[in-house]
Amino acid sequence: MTNPIAGRITLNMVAGIVVTLVTVLMAIAWMAVRQNEQAAAGARTMVEGGVEAMQTRIKGLANDYAWWEEAYEAYLRGDAEWIEANLGTGITETNIADVLAVVSPAGEIAYSWGHEGDPALGDVLTPAAIAQLRDLIRSAPVENSAARAAYLATSGEPLLVGVTRLAPVSRAAEVDPATLPLIVMGSYLRPDSLQKLGATFLVDDLHLDRSGSPEAAAFPAIIDLFGRTIAHLVWTQPTPGTEVLRNIFLPVSGALLLFCFIAAMTAVNARRLALAQGASERQAVVAARTDSLTGLANRFGFNEFIESPAFSAACHRGEAAIVYLDVNGFKSVNDSIGHQGGDELVSRLAERLGMILPAEARFARIGGDEFALALVGRSAPQAVAGVASAMVHALDQPFSIGGFQFQVTAAVGYAVAEGVDSTAAELLRRADLAMYQAKAAAERDAISYHAGMETGALQKKRLEAALREAIEREELSLVYQPIVRAADLQVTHVEALLRWNSPTLGFVSPGEFVPVAEETGLIHELGRFVVRRACTDLADWPGLKVSVNVSPAQLRDPNFANDLVAITRRHGSAPGRFTLELTEGLLVRNPTIAKRKLARLKALGFSLSLDDFGTGFSSIGYLRQFPFDALKIDRSFVADLGANPTANALIQSMVALGDAMDIEVVAEGVETGEQLRLLRLLRCEYLQGYHIAKPLKVADLGALFERLGGERRLILEGGSGDGQDRVFSLAKL
Repeated sequence: MTNPIAGRITLNMVAGIVVTLVTVLMAIAWMAVRQNEQAAAGARTMVEGGVEAMQTRIKGLANDYAWWEEAYEAYLRGDAEWIEANLGTGITETNIADVLAVVSPAGEIAYSWGHEGDPALGDVLTPAAIAQLRDLIRSAPVENSAARAAYLATSGEPLLVGVTRLAPVSRAAEVDPATLPLIVMGSYLRPDSLQKLGATFLVDDLHLDRSGSPEAAAFPAIIDLFGRTIAHLVWTQPTPGTEVLRNIFLPVSGALLLFCFIAAMTAVNARRLALAQGASERQAVVAARTDSLTGLANRFGFNEFIESPAFSAACHRGEAAIVYLDVNGFKSVNDSIGHQGGDELVSRLAERLGMILPAEARFARIGGDEFALALVGRSAPQAVAGVASAMVHALDQPFSIGGFQFQVTAAVGYAVAEGVDSTAAELLRRADLAMYQAKAAAERDAISYHAGMETGALQKKRLEAALREAIEREELSLVYQPIVRAADLQVTHVEALLRWNSPTLGFVSPGEFVPVAEETGLIHELGRFVVRRACTDLADWPGLKVSVNVSPAQLRDPNFANDLVAITRRHGSAPGRFTLELTEGLLVRNPTIAKRKLARLKALGFSLSLDDFGTGFSSIGYLRQFPFDALKIDRSFVADLGANPTANALIQSMVALGDAMDIEVVAEGVETGEQLRLLRLLRCEYLQGYHIAKPLKVADLGALFERLGGERRLILEGGSGDGQDRVFSLAKL
């Protein structure tokens, strides 16, 4: 058999035969078990029937002795001789039972007979037992078949008794049952009598078990007059099914082993052929998707990965990113030492890059000097910036090839999936666009895609020129959004937010002009403008603290800290009045340098706040590593507050974390009264959002403070009609 299809058919046939054999064996075993169960059920029925027959017999004897008018008359006249001759001889001479007693209406034993060696009848028929017997017979009519059966515990074997009333036949309807004496007749459950009973019903080894073991508890119980289990009737369960199984086991097992050996040999041969064919197919599949020079995925393999349902789903969740890298200077290597040297460079470059990438990243060579990287996971949007930057700086050291030193650089661009509308193809296109942007700008670090790239170089140039002019003409302005202390709603901070209303372009969003400012270096002037204008605008409120946002490009400026200190001193302010808000992306690229610069800012007196807390990969690690004074809970958590129990728990945990680390906690994006109420209940220290106060021009901020008075405390109002508290703000004036 030389083809894989035949091999698979053989394996399926062998599997089918094995399944059939196993099914047959299981059926035989099941039949044996069922036969054992049926035999056990039959034995139980037999024993229970035998016990019922014993009870019927003892009740019949009691009825025979009790429904006897002469015996009743002899009892009334106290004729002991007659009673002995007619009642006692049934025990002493004929041995029809082991015990016979006549119990007076007062509960005393008037006459009794038994056998020598048995427990004393007085110890068996105790007053308590007699009382229970009277209760047992109390509801029985005065008639010939009125006897009742019960068990009594003794110092020996349990005693099965039948009890009924000794009554006059002719006057049974006239006498008061309570005035009639009782006839108690009993037989001990002796081992020999139980053996005979078991033999009658084909039950082996019927005996009493008084151990109370779990095994005995599965058998019929002997329950005495007082409701106590005093023993169990136990026997050896019949196992006819097991006997049948034992008889057929050896021949069936031999046949099965022989057949399994033949089938196994056939299956091994078929599997060997199938595996060889499968390995060949897998090698072909891998080869079609692998770059032969570097061992990385090739373009086809990379495209297959990003077009997979898993990657598409990650894009829709905003948990995917792609990095595009193009090697600069590769052509000079080929021109210098030939294509073989170029191949060696590519191989070494791929090896060096592979050493710094996350283990779960999908790295591919998609062209001669082009590489691509795909990241998937919740941390991907935050981690991609650091990974892309590391790829750029991994090429800082030259390569030694053929005795020559070659220094190559790379243009790196990356894009992050934005949510439901993101597709893998669009993500790849954006990363490619960002890479070409980095190449055109000769950028020495990775560039992230943003919408401004779509407008083209002309539009970007126009925006850059307008921004330069706006800075020179001071067209930019600041608005201030109050931050209140949750405990008393006092305004303690404001966040300075940059606005640009251009005479030619109209209102330009910070999301549009800030990236341009970062690319062109104008961000440094913008940062200085924000601090300078804040010092001027807020000079009348020296106790009011100001939060300003810091761009990664600003922190890379060696003079950043000194410039800020100089501006604050020039305007009669102090660094301690300012809180610098930083995002995690600022820290990912070079944590060592960031730590040193933040320590410098902290030493100068500035406060530091970690913005968008909770959205990154390792926010808690940054709180421990860097000297932050505050953290801002991202608005995405606040938006779900009250509607999502998980959001409540997460915010509570963040507040507890801030308390544990002695860090102030600010919740931003407070949009509803319910969010305000819950955040105060969760003891979040500071709150910010449109429900409290919208961003205000400095004049409007002054009007608000004048209206609120010296303590600058907002007023919490109720009765809004919608069940939510309202916060008095300038927006309501």
